[in-house]
Amino acid sequence: MARYAIGDIQGCYKQFMQLLKVIDFNPSKDVLYLVGDLVNRGPQSLEVLKWVYKNQDSVINVLGNHDIYLLARFNHLVKVNSDDTLDAVMRDKNISQYIDWLRSCPLIFHDNQYILVHAGIYPQMNFNELLQINHSVSNHLMSKDYPQFIENIFGNKPNYWSQEHDSLKKMKFVVNASTRMRFIDRVDYSLDFKYKGELDNIPEKLMPWFHATFDPSINKKIVFGHWAALGFFHDQRYIALDTGCVWGRKLTAINLENDDIFQVAYSAD
Repeated sequence: MARYAIGDIQGCYKQFMQLLKVIDFNPSKDVLYLVGDLVNRGPQSLEVLKWVYKNQDSVINVLGNHDIYLLARFNHLVKVNSDDTLDAVMRDKNISQYIDWLRSCPLIFHDNQYILVHAGIYPQMNFNELLQINHSVSNHLMSKDYPQFIENIFGNKPNYWSQEHDSLKKMKFVVNASTRMRFIDRVDYSLDFKYKGELDNIPEKLMPWFHATFDPSINKKIVFGHWAALGFFHDQRYIALDTGCVWGRKLTAINLENDDIFQVAYSAD
């Protein structure tokens, strides 16, 4: 058995299939850790969803911001974005099955070695409390009134963590941190959603979330995506896997058993 983590697919089905061939993925014995953003912007979101749904017993997926956008669009809660490529998904006769499966995916997954999340782990939270809120979010997404919950968690506020927040604000903050976070304020650790560029040009008041001081309860290696401008990097505490396939770059996988790296280049053909 091998565990492979793969970066943001975003509808790049062709490259996804090529990468699975390169790693010789066997769904009967191997497991895929997917960092979310399965869909949108790329050309074949429906095909990605079909494959992942069919092989869900061999897949662990965490929700990304584009996956949550799909849930919102399915329930007519958002205007269609200019970069939206989800029309084929919306027309498919089995869309309700794919939506229900997405609703079952957590924001955060962890095993004995790794934490899997789309954008990042907010550094100033106790990890056990973070998991409890993650569980509460999952319960709401699986409830019959989940569209109202999704409507309530859209928006940038609150962008700071506080024990004084009510339960909805805590969940909204954790959703944003887990699916959208890149930079935080150096002083108060509030989330910044404005700057999305590279580290070389970072405003002085900001720092990437993974450069902050972490709560000691966060003691496993974090595997994440979301940040195409960051690209791939791997050190003792983090693995960043979004290598911008949907932007014409590469789709990346890492074998979590031995740290072997695999990549396929984007091709429009």
